[in-house]
Amino acid sequence: MKYTEYSIDNDKIEFLNSILGKETVVVNGEKVSEKFSVTGTEHHFNIKSNHFILKSNYELFKDRKIKIQLIKNDEIVDSKLVNMKSNQRVVWIVFGLLVGYLLVKYL
Repeated sequence: MKYTEYSIDNDKIEFLNSILGKETVVVNGEKVSEKFSVTGTEHHFNIKSNHFILKSNYELFKDRKIKIQLIKNDEIVDSKLVNMKSNQRVVWIVFGLLVGYLLVKYL
């Protein structure tokens, strides 16, 4: 699912996140970074001679929003709060309940 998109100097940067927490950064249609994350991570990539960092941060049980920051050459270009997709929340709630049940049952 696409969460946000940036247009920087004729380059298109997209941030995607799957239901299971696989984050992907795509630049001009080409995947440049892919990581698994539950609470957020940093994606480092280069476009031409510029270094970019796309940071994602999700605080569990807080406001159900993902904070996304795009940093170019150590300067913040943009910062956004985007709503987490409802089906992704359901998956993590079910996962949490399952883990809780297993911990109670086997401990």
